Amino acid sequence: MTRRPELHAVTSAQRDENLSHDRRCILVVETSQVPPLAMQGVSGAVATIIKFPDLDGALLARLQPDIVVAPLIGDRFDILDLAVELDRLGYRGALRAVTRPLPNADLVRREIAAQCPRIDFALIELPLV
Repeated sequence: MTRRPELHAVTSAQRDENLSHDRRCILVVETSQVPPLAMQGVSGAVATIIKFPDLDGALLARLQPDIVVAPLIGDRFDILDLAVELDRLGYRGALRAVTRPLPNADLVRREIAAQCPRIDFALIELPLV
């Protein structure tokens, strides 16, 4: 039997007052899949799914995410937009971009590192299905 991830999705209009501090907090920004493929098999975590325009300092302070996961390119933003905004808001945790395999992933890593050196950035390259 496959264990399903323990996820809790909320919109920016909803607030989960009972976030457990003994669980990891994953902030997912504008994914088209719920749960995202990159989170399959994750357990012991609470995931909050938001839209990019809803990201602000109050949300980050409330959630204190351990990791932020987003697509490399979204409908309204790309990962550099998100990294710059997270950096501006004082986020110093992990940021992971989910993408199809890239011909030169290191180019993306270097660009994010140059613009936002305080963000722990990496790519999650998922095979094409």
